[in-house]
Amino acid sequence: MLVLGGNAESNHAANSSSFVKGKRYSFSLFTQNESLDDQLASIEQYMMNKGWDNIVIEEQSLLNEADEVNHEVVAEAILAAKNDGMAGIVHHVPLS
Repeated sequence: MLVLGGNAESNHAANSSSFVKGKRYSFSLFTQNESLDDQLASIEQYMMNKGWDNIVIEEQSLLNEADEVNHEVVAEAILAAKNDGMAGIVHHVPLS
C-alpha cells in the first residue's frame, strides 16, 4: 500500500466545525495502487471531493502488509483504503 504525506488547503464551507476555509492542514493518504504517477489525477479528484484544494504531496512510502499499525485511526484508514482503494486522514490542527 502506498502512503502519502502532504498538506492541502481547506475549501470547506465557512461553517465547518472541523476545518477553517483557506487554512492548510497536513494529511496522510493510503492507496492500494502503489504507483503515485499513475493516480495523480485520481488523488486530486478524491481530495477535491472531500473539500481540499492546492494539494501538495511531500513524501511517499510503501506500507508492508506485515507492518503493525497500533494507532486505531490509522488502522481504520488503512482498512478503508483496502476496501475502497483510497482513504485518508487529515490532522485537525492547521499548519502555521
